[in-house]
Amino acid sequence: MKRKTILSSVLLCISCISIFYSCKQRDDYPSFDDTVEETAPVDPIPDDKQLEAVTKTIMERTDLIKTFLVDSSVTISTGLVRTHLRYVNKLDQRVSLQLLKVDLSSKALFPTIMSAFDDYLYVSQPIGDMAKYNESRSGGEILAAINAALSSTVSYIKNGRQINVSTSNIKTKEKTRPFFAIRKDGSPYVGNCVDTTKFTFEPYDLNQFGGLVSGTNWVRYRGYSVLTTSEVVQAVTAIGLSADKKTMYALVVDGGDTNFSVGIGLNDVAALMGALDSYDAFVLNSGATSVMVQKTLTADPFNPIVWNTVSKPLTAGGSASISGIGFVKR
Repeated sequence: MKRKTILSSVLLCISCISIFYSCKQRDDYPSFDDTVEETAPVDPIPDDKQLEAVTKTIMERTDLIKTFLVDSSVTISTGLVRTHLRYVNKLDQRVSLQLLKVDLSSKALFPTIMSAFDDYLYVSQPIGDMAKYNESRSGGEILAAINAALSSTVSYIKNGRQINVSTSNIKTKEKTRPFFAIRKDGSPYVGNCVDTTKFTFEPYDLNQFGGLVSGTNWVRYRGYSVLTTSEVVQAVTAIGLSADKKTMYALVVDGGDTNFSVGIGLNDVAALMGALDSYDAFVLNSGATSVMVQKTLTADPFNPIVWNTVSKPLTAGGSASISGIGFVKR
């Protein structure tokens, strides 16, 4: 009986030890109380010691660039150069921008007003697709394009047809909203007045324009920078035109991504356009619609032409717009 009791006690002890070890937490079992460290996406910046000419100009004439990161330029066609510049601004934030310099003096290149599906409908379309649809009637080959208006509430003329001129009809509406137009003789024109109490308003005839798109904010007017108290930093699309109308700039600044590019404020756009000697300059649109595309030839027989998005909008390809500006090789 005693032997049986001892055996039972041993078995009970073994069972308890077995239960204890079976309930013990594994060493490799994850602890949900541990703080998980998030790693920012890797964004390698190559060591770039060679500054492009336009970057040097911006650095010499402004204080926009606290730390230069990288830049590169590509000649899309004679007189059409695209520069990609990345830098750290005065607030230690990263900025990425695309800048097109367009030489209009030779007449081999010219801007064209684009619309969704090359039609007169109040619909929107991604800029890459819009460029493809508009090329056949552009008078040449569209090599690059940027977005213009997001909404049909702004001024818009296509192929001489006045779709909506509510914000540029000087007889009925405001005289201050900036617009970019192409006269029927092909010459570019920036119209309206930043402030009619300080500057003499220059009248115009809408019937002279073959195409027109309006913007939002002036940043340069007749050689003067237009400053604002707004501190909004976001993605931006802007254009500038020299005093002799022989050089045009198209700027797209990416925004909304602190790891890549936070965007840019209006006063900084004014400083940049001033450094480039833009006589008139204004913002076309801001936010998710800001995008620049470039035509690229491929070796794919089924898809020989693609429109690469060279900027980095938050929405792939950029949000759809109702109009855009294309840059055409005659």
